[in-house]
Amino acid sequence: MTAAFVFYLYCSLKNRIRTRVQRLRQPRYLISLVAGLLYLYLVFFRQFLSRDGMRVLRNPSARAEPDLLPLMETGIALLLFGIVLLPWIFPRRNPGISFTEAEIQFLFPAPITRRALLHFRLVKSQLAILFGVLISFLIFGRGRSFSHPFYFLVDLWMVYSFLAFYRMGTALVQTSLAEHGATGIRRHLWVLVLVAGAVFSVFVWLRWFVPSLPPRKGLTPESIVAWISELARSGPAFYILLPFRALVRPALAPEPVSFLLSLIPALLLVLLCYAWVLRSDVSFEEASLERAERMARRIEAAGKGGPLLFAAARVRRPPFDLAPGGPAFLAIFWKNLIGAGRFGFGRVLSVVLIAATGVLFSLVSVSAPNREMLAVVVGSAAVGIASFLVVFGPVVQRDDLRVDLQYVDLIKTYPLPGWAVVLGEILTPALILTGQQCGLVLVALSVLPPVDEYLSSLYQRAMYALGAFILIPCLSLIGVLIQNAAALLVPGWVALGKAQPQGIEAMGQRMITMIASLVVLLFAVIPGAAVFGFAFLTGYWLLGPAMVPLAALPAAGGLLLEAAVIVAWLGRLFEKFDASLELRETD
Repeated sequence: MTAAFVFYLYCSLKNRIRTRVQRLRQPRYLISLVAGLLYLYLVFFRQFLSRDGMRVLRNPSARAEPDLLPLMETGIALLLFGIVLLPWIFPRRNPGISFTEAEIQFLFPAPITRRALLHFRLVKSQLAILFGVLISFLIFGRGRSFSHPFYFLVDLWMVYSFLAFYRMGTALVQTSLAEHGATGIRRHLWVLVLVAGAVFSVFVWLRWFVPSLPPRKGLTPESIVAWISELARSGPAFYILLPFRALVRPALAPEPVSFLLSLIPALLLVLLCYAWVLRSDVSFEEASLERAERMARRIEAAGKGGPLLFAAARVRRPPFDLAPGGPAFLAIFWKNLIGAGRFGFGRVLSVVLIAATGVLFSLVSVSAPNREMLAVVVGSAAVGIASFLVVFGPVVQRDDLRVDLQYVDLIKTYPLPGWAVVLGEILTPALILTGQQCGLVLVALSVLPPVDEYLSSLYQRAMYALGAFILIPCLSLIGVLIQNAAALLVPGWVALGKAQPQGIEAMGQRMITMIASLVVLLFAVIPGAAVFGFAFLTGYWLLGPAMVPLAALPAAGGLLLEAAVIVAWLGRLFEKFDASLELRETD
């Protein structure tokens, strides 16, 4: 059986590479590949191949920066803890371990045990994990923060494998709880107790054990580092972060003996997650079969043009009543809002308002010494998440052409020009992202303490908020247009459909996509940023904070004009789009 699995993995990988190479016959794919390789060389490989880079590789001890190692360990441990806790705060219903339709047809009826299928899926995921490790090593392993590149490479593999196994185990447990009810709760009681204990510990830590911020007048980088170190050692945080520190320490080991000793607890954590996945009792076969049958029905309906094409598992209430007449692109916008489902604008806004209420309540209830610290943490987190959504939110929010290109033959039968189709497709993700970002900006401006003369009055906060509310929709629109342009230009290298490849094993491909999107977005917003900067610097001495929204208006106008040009261009691309040529099977 092992030989059969190895043969299957070998053939799958070979066919995947062959189809990618065959696409290079089209000039746009070849140009994209050359541009990507040139970017990788200029940004990453050139440093490794330079004289200094080779010297660092030959003398790894020159890379170490001992003063930053404790801070790096603490920061990465906090990040891993947040990643581990996130699926329980925002659960997603999915089978956890999914199989392709071909694997379901050939492997499930075969005389193969459930454990063998699990081993097969876990081993298959390692191929993609190794690719993600390589990309991450090229991006994050270029500095002088790690003692040895080999230590960092090994630790990356362990961290990514841990997160991949943990994601599978979490999804399987949540599916089991949904299917078995009280019985599932009894079976997974220890998992639920651990999660509840972690959440309660975080509350206790934030409420009673967070140290006070250093005085603002004596604020130095050294005092901030000391405060962060004390923060990670205070109360329950020390014990919560212990396993995640163990995962990080091999990459920061100064010499081989320390590396080998730190490798033991990290490897035990990976094996523990691996055993957890194997012992899960959820029937992932039924979930995979149901998913495959649903996809088969959609493909069959798409071929016949039947009513099941956009059918959902349950009827969703439309966001608004669609009038019999009006702009045609509104019909596509209306359809995509229904397809967005629980991620619709109304629910996003409700969640943001509830979060803002909870934040304000927390700020009022905590003790005075920690109130400013909590305001800084919450406000900075809101700003950081909003900035992240501006850049990477369009990659995740996919209710646009990245879903509907699967049904392009049907959409082309609509009596609509290409620009109307593109405009209707991009409005839904742009609107949802705008709601999320505006809500986060509102939270940040509500809780952040004054910084010198900035944010010192309600008037200033209102002007900053108004300027942000003017610019955010334009930035979201540009970001979504970039993703849709990629789907039309190089659909073979874009994951079509709402369900993207999940888990850490897809990180490598997404990282390349996000870097390319960031570069294009930066070039796209340069004209608007230049207009805003010129108007703001010209009028700030006269109008003060009121100049923020006034400068945002011409910048937003320029971005909207740019978006209109891109929509017209994408409309022509859509009209020329050939599904038989572009959407061939790639696996």
